[in-house]
Amino acid sequence: MRTAAAIAVVVMLVVFAARSGAAQVISADTEWSDVVMVEGTVEVAEGATLTIKPGTRVLFAKGVQDDEGLAGTGMLVLGSVIALGEPGRHIRFSSIEDEPAPGDWGEVRILKSPDSRFVYCDFSYGGWGLHVHDSKVLVKDCSFEHNSYGGVRGKGGDVEVEGSFFTGMDIGIRYWQGKPHIRGNTITGNTTGIFFRQDCTGAKAEYNNIYGNREYDLKLGDGHDTDVDAANNWWGTADIARIRQKIYDKGREEYIGAAVIEPVLQGKVADQ
Repeated sequence: MRTAAAIAVVVMLVVFAARSGAAQVISADTEWSDVVMVEGTVEVAEGATLTIKPGTRVLFAKGVQDDEGLAGTGMLVLGSVIALGEPGRHIRFSSIEDEPAPGDWGEVRILKSPDSRFVYCDFSYGGWGLHVHDSKVLVKDCSFEHNSYGGVRGKGGDVEVEGSFFTGMDIGIRYWQGKPHIRGNTITGNTTGIFFRQDCTGAKAEYNNIYGNREYDLKLGDGHDTDVDAANNWWGTADIARIRQKIYDKGREEYIGAAVIEPVLQGKVADQ
């Protein structure tokens, strides 16, 4: 069992590394629990696994924004993160501020991770929650709220997003050049629910509640010239014409692929 002193050393190293202008690198298997305060960037090196225990709070200091508009505090994962919360003991990734605001911290960025898992985790007040590139990642029973840009964005990899909640952001889920499996989520109260930017042939969104997003519930990017499987979802209504009013695809621009939405569900998907 990790002692309180050992936990304190981990936190102090993170803070010290940030102040020196360098990332704190986790190069061996490490466990986090209780409260971990992060200034700057924590890197999980290739070959290392960071295990985050149920009930842990990972709190990021407010960072200076870069050219992309993301604060310079967050995580870079080249190895693996295993963050398995439990009902009533969620793992929280959020701002350290007493009065947090969207964009206080940046994102958890995952690059070529062989296996990262986030279960019962809450992401709030960042730029993005998770940013996944060419990685194997499971996101299950998580929440993404009040991030300035969105919940999950990604490119490539083997990604499953299941049973999670997305609200209060610009984009719930945004994907590019990949085929994520998006199942059993509730995506509401954002500007855009799901945005398949380009080259997402093989992506599948099913048995989700996707409704009440301000501009579009589902949007295909201008460069997305293939169809997307979005059948068997609840869109807040079973009226196809009304559903189509909140979808941007071939029906609006002929050179874009079509969102294949039929059959549609006749009622809301129960909480997962």
